[in-house]
Amino acid sequence: MIRLNKYLAENTSLSRRDADKAVADGRITVNGVPAEGPWVQVDSSSVVTLDGKRVGLEDYFYWAFYKPVQILTAYGDGHGKDTLEVFPMLAEKKPAYSGRLDYESEGLIIFSNDGDFIRKLQKSEEKIQKEYIVSVSRQLTQEQIDILKKGITYEGIDYLPCIVTKQDEKRYRVILHEGKKRQIRNMFRHFHIQVRRLKRVRVGRINLDGMKPGEMRVLTQKDLEGMI
Repeated sequence: MIRLNKYLAENTSLSRRDADKAVADGRITVNGVPAEGPWVQVDSSSVVTLDGKRVGLEDYFYWAFYKPVQILTAYGDGHGKDTLEVFPMLAEKKPAYSGRLDYESEGLIIFSNDGDFIRKLQKSEEKIQKEYIVSVSRQLTQEQIDILKKGITYEGIDYLPCIVTKQDEKRYRVILHEGKKRQIRNMFRHFHIQVRRLKRVRVGRINLDGMKPGEMRVLTQKDLEGMI
């Protein structure tokens, strides 16, 4: 634990004197509450903000990962199937993730040790877009596309309205605001259409950005803007 003004001096461009003034001016919060004074004790688990922006992001890591097909989005025993632990960085840290993809799907998964950030990505009420490229066994009719845009119920599960854009005869761009288990496969199965390939290409403003299967990149402050 260290004093708040020292924490600010180490993690921002403020001097300790400037940090004291920022606290006095009400510009600093700790865990969502205005800081009482520069003497408040904080550590790396504390959520400290300056003018509404989190301080000390270096205490957290935020990764974009391109999950290949035939990898379970899980740690531990895959019962004969490869899991995330075939990738050394994930095996070592076992970070939380948002955006589970099934075994035969590929694409973007976000990893972080920032639990608040991961939970935010998982909440449908946050309305964070998830974008997919989907190849299917046969094309949708315009009527079926319109039905998906209004939302459907399949096997007792409600799926919210989504954006569906035709790319070519059997390939679609689908944008969701939620992420229920096997959602896209079930939405197409509702019309007796099989998904041949499913690739998540974007979550919010974060995209694959030319990544290849199995690659990981560290997310920048720009990537995370408006998401933290």
